Amino acid sequence: MTLLYMLILAYMNIHQLNYKEFAVLDFIFDRRNFLRIGSIGAGLSAVGLSDYALAQDVLSHEDKAVVWVWLGGGPTQFETFHAPNDTVPTEWQPVNGAIHDPKTNITLGADWTGLSQHTSKLNVINSFSHKDSSHRQGTHFMMTGHYNPERTTTSIAKYPSFGSIVSSVYGANHPQNGVPTYVKQGKIEGDEGAWLGGAFKPFDPSNKDNLTPRIEIDRFSNRKQLLGAIGSAAKDISGTGAESVGFYKGQAYDVILGSAKDAFATDKETEQTKSLYGSEKANDIGEQMLLARRLVEHGTKFVTVHYGGWDMHSNISDALKKRVAPVDKAISGFLQDVWDKGLNDKVLLVVTGEFGRTKINANAGRDHWPAITPMMMAGGSYESGRTIGASDRSYSPIENPVGPLDLQATLFNHFGIEKGIQRVDNGGRPRYLLEGEAKVIL
Repeated sequence: MTLLYMLILAYMNIHQLNYKEFAVLDFIFDRRNFLRIGSIGAGLSAVGLSDYALAQDVLSHEDKAVVWVWLGGGPTQFETFHAPNDTVPTEWQPVNGAIHDPKTNITLGADWTGLSQHTSKLNVINSFSHKDSSHRQGTHFMMTGHYNPERTTTSIAKYPSFGSIVSSVYGANHPQNGVPTYVKQGKIEGDEGAWLGGAFKPFDPSNKDNLTPRIEIDRFSNRKQLLGAIGSAAKDISGTGAESVGFYKGQAYDVILGSAKDAFATDKETEQTKSLYGSEKANDIGEQMLLARRLVEHGTKFVTVHYGGWDMHSNISDALKKRVAPVDKAISGFLQDVWDKGLNDKVLLVVTGEFGRTKINANAGRDHWPAITPMMMAGGSYESGRTIGASDRSYSPIENPVGPLDLQATLFNHFGIEKGIQRVDNGGRPRYLLEGEAKVIL
């Protein structure tokens, strides 16, 4: 039993509270908060105490984050970030035209009018490739860096997602304010802990009651009484003395009052900021990107945003006109906001999907094509305004080919995670988190 668990139970007993009165307890006692169950010396993992200093294998909380925008369904490379800027046969041309920036040599599909104003911030990877054209397998490959041919017949993730890996390295929650390290907005195949264990699954804020106490807040307002109860319990349980008791007091109080929930409060943003993202209703892509910015600002390290609907086998021109506009607005607003706030070195934006698409088919659409997968990145401490790698006219890599494992190496580089880091799997075996040779894309 973790220390914080015992502290809160002690407080609840004193005040005759039932745990079901707290939706926040779902947040505290769920699978992500028992990371190293056993002795207290093995590490703490409740909200606000996530593997704190007692867990020696947890890295210090470097001020870095990733926002991962997932265009589920297989976005077309021709009409997103890899539009040809020279004369090619009609079937390879972007159906709605293109926008070319000669300064960066970045060419976007013509529907990306907002993003075209930020090409100096972008890195477009023109040679990102893998070998799987199945939605489920391709997604697992992209989310984990590992090919899993069994994914079509099983729902069990074979490898942990990038976000789960980051969570295992830094602890499931921020050590000061308790915000989750890994947050998802929308389900993506493979966004699981796999052999790392369920503790490192992403936190899902779609049910925001998880962060809100269901009883009157004034029952918690007597800080002195609360801290006294927690302090006594901490001293008895921990045996670590007065110094640690003070820390546990503050952290437990913050957990109970749900201070981490402030990170999720997009309603605190101005109307001007909401308009920048195109945030018009709950859970739309604009609000999700705005929430992503708030989360990383508060210390969340990995946020996924799922914006699907890209499986365009027919009438791709009309489909793009409907699908691109909201995400173009949201991503453009995010980039503007992040740069304005000086967060661009901290935050690495990744925009991709499970694979690219073929030349135009008989139904005026495009079919699956993993040989080139659309990939755009922005931010981090990297040079920007670049196209990296190249592909031929059949859209296969001809220069600097990279793939999912290289993407993982790039994320490791951004976070400052050593390539040789290991974790013990759920069978008790040490395993490398980055398995195989890989290079940094950026």
